[in-house]
Amino acid sequence: MSDSCEITGFSKSDIEKYSYLHKYLTNKEKIEFQTPENLEGFIKPLQNTVSANRIHSSETKRRESLLKHLEKSIASKFENSKISTFGSVESGLSLKGGDFDLCLQIQDANQKKVLKRIGGMLKGQGMEKVQIISRAKVPIVKFTDPRSGIHVDISINNTLALHNTKLLASYAKLDSRVKDLAICIKHWALHRNISDSVNGTFSSYAWSILVINHLLEEDVIPNLQSSTDRVLAEIDGKEFDITIDESNALDDSNNKNIAELTLSFFHNYATRDWSNGVVSIRSGKSLSREEKGWMDEEPSALEIYNSDKENPGRMGEHHLAIEDPFDLDHDLSRVVWADGEIRIRNELLRAAEMFGNGSPWKDICETVDPDRLSDMEPVDIFHDLRDKSDDIVRNMLEKTKAEIDSVDRLIDALESERQSTLRMAKAMRGVIEETSDLRKEHKSVVLGLKSRNAEIDEIKKKRDKINSDVILPIHMIEDELSKVYSRLTEELDIHRVPSLNKEKDQFSWFMELQAMHGKAREASELHHRFIELVKEQKEEIKKLKIYETKHDDATSKLLENEPMLKDKNISSKEVNSYDRRVHNIQKALRKRRGEMHKLRREAGRLDAWLRKKSGSQNRGRNSGRGNKKSKPRGKKEDSGPMTLGDISGLLSGMNNETSSKRTRKVSSKKAGMRKMGNLGAHRGSRSQFKKKD
Repeated sequence: MSDSCEITGFSKSDIEKYSYLHKYLTNKEKIEFQTPENLEGFIKPLQNTVSANRIHSSETKRRESLLKHLEKSIASKFENSKISTFGSVESGLSLKGGDFDLCLQIQDANQKKVLKRIGGMLKGQGMEKVQIISRAKVPIVKFTDPRSGIHVDISINNTLALHNTKLLASYAKLDSRVKDLAICIKHWALHRNISDSVNGTFSSYAWSILVINHLLEEDVIPNLQSSTDRVLAEIDGKEFDITIDESNALDDSNNKNIAELTLSFFHNYATRDWSNGVVSIRSGKSLSREEKGWMDEEPSALEIYNSDKENPGRMGEHHLAIEDPFDLDHDLSRVVWADGEIRIRNELLRAAEMFGNGSPWKDICETVDPDRLSDMEPVDIFHDLRDKSDDIVRNMLEKTKAEIDSVDRLIDALESERQSTLRMAKAMRGVIEETSDLRKEHKSVVLGLKSRNAEIDEIKKKRDKINSDVILPIHMIEDELSKVYSRLTEELDIHRVPSLNKEKDQFSWFMELQAMHGKAREASELHHRFIELVKEQKEEIKKLKIYETKHDDATSKLLENEPMLKDKNISSKEVNSYDRRVHNIQKALRKRRGEMHKLRREAGRLDAWLRKKSGSQNRGRNSGRGNKKSKPRGKKEDSGPMTLGDISGLLSGMNNETSSKRTRKVSSKKAGMRKMGNLGAHRGSRSQFKKKD
C-alpha cells in the first residue's frame, strides 16, 4: 500500500514540507482565513520593513555615478546608441540593493554579438561575475560593480520594458500604499525564496504586477490603461498599445491601511481560483481563460513533481497565469517550474494563515536558507560589533589594515608583472611587424615550394606508372613501328604471301605499338616537366636561404635595441603565450582588487564604528559639565540599527589612515595650469586672466 496522499500525491516528507497547500487541497470545504484581533499591531513592523528597504540617497548617487561611467565606457563605443534605466529601481518599487536594470538601445543590433562585446569590455574594466545569458527571452549580460557593489543587468533594445517601467512608476505616484505594499510583499517573497525567476519562481516584476492587480481589485487605485484615446507604438516590427492615462481617478477610493492591504493580498492570492482566471491589470479585473484563450494545460505541477520518471518533462502552460500589461501574448508565469508553483502556493497559504493567527511579521518573513542571502548587506551593518569592546574592534581594524597592505603589495607585484609581460609581448610583436615583409616573402617561397613539391610528386607518379606499363623506350617503339609499317605496306611477292593469321598478328602488333607510342610520348613530356620543376625548386630554395639570412640579419639589428628579447624565441606562438599570461594576470588582479574593495569597506566600517562610539562617549562626558552652549541631541547615535546609507557621511569623512590608496600624482605641467586659474581659448576673443583665490 502506498504512503502517498491519494489527492495530492505527496509523500509523508512532502506533506510536512508543503503542509499548508496539502491541507488546502485535501479540505473539501473552502478555507476561511481569520482576521487578527489586533491588526494595528502589524502596521509598525510593516512600516519598518518599508523604511529598512528604502533606497538611500547614497545608493542613488552610486547608481548615477555607475550609469555615467557605463555611458562613457560602453554606450559611447556603439554608434547612435543610448543607455536607459528601467525596472523596479526606476519605478520606485525596488528593495534596497535590488538589481540595476539597463537597456542599451542600438539600431539593427545583433543582440548576442553586442552582449559578447560588452562582456569583454566589462571584464577589461575589472567588473566581477560577468555572465552572458543569451538564451533567455530577453538576452542580458549580468555583472557586479566591485566599487559600488551594485548588481547590474544590461539588455539590448528591450524597449517595451521602458514602457512597463513607466506604467509601474505612474501607479507608484498615485498612492504611497502602492510602493509600501510592493516593498513588503517583495521583502516577504525574497526571504521565502519565491522571487527568483532563474530558479523557477515568480520574478520581482511579476510580484509588482500582482500588487498592482490587488490594489485595482481593492479600488485603491484607478486603471491607468483604460482610456478612449489609445496610444499605439511599433516595437521590433510588432504593434503594441502603450496607453497610460495618468489623469484617471477613482470617485471613491479605498482607505485601508498597509496591514489590511497586506492581509487581503495574502487572502486574495492564497484562495484565488487560478485554474479558471487570468490576472490582467490591463483589464483591471480577472479574465476568464476562455476569454483570454489561455487554457490550464496538462500535466499539472503536482503530476510533474510526483512523477517517478527520471525526466518527467515540463508541466503545462498558464497555471498561475499573469498577463503582461503591454505584451498580451506574454504570460509572466512561463518561467515557473513545477516545484516553484507548489512553493508559491504553499507560501501564500502559509502567510495568509500566520497573518490571520496574529503571528509576528518577522516570523512570516523568516528567511529560507539564510546562506542564500549571505551576500546581502544586513539592515544593521554594526550588528556584529555591538557586543565587542573597543579594544577588540581596534585589533580587528589593525588586522584589516595589515591585510590591506599585504593585498596592496600583491596587487603592485601583479601589476608590475603584467606591465613587464605586456612590454615583452609588445616588443616581440614589434620585431615581427618590422620583419613582416621578409616574413611574407619567406612564407610565399615556402608556400611555392610546398605546392611545387606536390606537383612534382604527382608528375613523377604518373611518369613512373606509364614507364612500368610501357617497358620499351620511345626510340625503340618508333623503330619497331617503322619496321612493321614497312612490312605491312611493301609490295607482295606472290611466292611469299603471308598467311591470314600472320597478317592479323602484324596489324595487331602495329596497333599496340601505336598505343605504346602515345603513352611513351606522354611519359617523355612528363619527364621534361619534372626536370623543369626540379630546377625551379632548386632556384627557390636558394631564394629561401637568402630571405632567411636577410631576416636573421634584420632581427639581429632590431634585437640590439631590445636587450630584453635576447635569447628569446621570437614567434607568433611565443607572443600568444605572453598574451595568455597577461590575461591570467589580469584575472588575478581582478580577484585581488575585489578583495581589496571588501577589505577597505570593512576597514571603513570598523573605523566608523569606533568614531561613532567615541562621539557618543564624548557627548556623554560633555553633557555632565552643564555646557549651556551645546545643542541638545534628539537621539543617541548608538541606539537602534544603522545602515550603510546612514553612515555614508562617516565613511566619506574617513582620514587617509583608513585607506591604502596612494596620493594621486599630478604632473608639473598640470599643476602649473591649475595655478593659473581660469584660462580659455575662444576664436575672436581672449579670456581674461583671473588669479585663483
